[in-house]
Amino acid sequence: MHLQAAAAEGQRPDQVLGLHGTCCRQLLQHRRARGLGPGYHSRSSSSGSGSSLVVSAAAVPDIYKEGVDPEIAVFQNHQKTAARPTPAEDARTLMALAQYGVLSTVSSQAGSAGYPFGSVVEFAVDPEGRPLLATSTLSPHSADMEADGRCSITVTAPGFKGLADRRFTLVGTAQLLPASARAGARETFLAKYPNAFYVDFGDFRWFRIDNLQGGRWVGGFGGGTNVTAEAYLLAKPDPVASFAPHVAGHMNGEDSHIQDMKDMVKHYVGLTVSDVKMLEMDRLGVNMQCTKDKQGFKLRLPFIRPAEDRKSVKEVLVEMTKTARAAVRDDGSL
Repeated sequence: MHLQAAAAEGQRPDQVLGLHGTCCRQLLQHRRARGLGPGYHSRSSSSGSGSSLVVSAAAVPDIYKEGVDPEIAVFQNHQKTAARPTPAEDARTLMALAQYGVLSTVSSQAGSAGYPFGSVVEFAVDPEGRPLLATSTLSPHSADMEADGRCSITVTAPGFKGLADRRFTLVGTAQLLPASARAGARETFLAKYPNAFYVDFGDFRWFRIDNLQGGRWVGGFGGGTNVTAEAYLLAKPDPVASFAPHVAGHMNGEDSHIQDMKDMVKHYVGLTVSDVKMLEMDRLGVNMQCTKDKQGFKLRLPFIRPAEDRKSVKEVLVEMTKTARAAVRDDGSL
């Protein structure tokens, strides 16, 4: 939505631009450190016969301010040290979960030779995290990789909606697989895409992105960092992220579980929220979308101990729910 139209409807431009959660706070800190304004707000100005809306430095939502509310101060301090996967671990997880990626090659095609060329592709990863691709010779990027293997592949978190969500770009060199490695690559690829019968067509070639140069992980606004090739190769995909959507759907699907999550946020994070939704889960905790005083933001709720499988996830969530429920009731918060 255009900022002027948004302001006319009473929306803050920071809402329109999606500046939510801890990442928004990081962005604000990043801007202040460089002497920049915190964001945007609109004000009216008149010129001639009409009026217009001018974008200028803005009011920051209360959830990102310091000293506004004791609960918010506790929340902000909690989030600074909340347990999370490392960027390299999250990068490996994103690469393992992504159904599609954007492959950027050095174009060898007439009219665009030498320019970056982006293609949406299916891919799998081998045990080391190196991307495996089955591409047709009819696709321009196949010729690109044979001519110049330098490339990158960009993936996004499941449910990606915008710049406040996680993504990762891995850089390396695509190489044709030798005959001895093709059977293993085919097995790995078909385990992820069981209906990909076309990989056996005569015009398909197998590539693997090797000679990794590292990549760039972005956790949201102001939350980006470089990931070295060594860190990426040593990291492992998260063991519970693959079934996290099922758990989130269960928790978000019943009013009683939503109340349980509110209680957990109150007890473990120290914040009273009017609404909460589980977004993602990993072995160390969950990411949530919360609402407080009509302001939406993301929140990290760490587990009381790591959970490595379905059984341990259930045990941890049940224990945290019972503890939080009892504590909140005894405190008289509800």
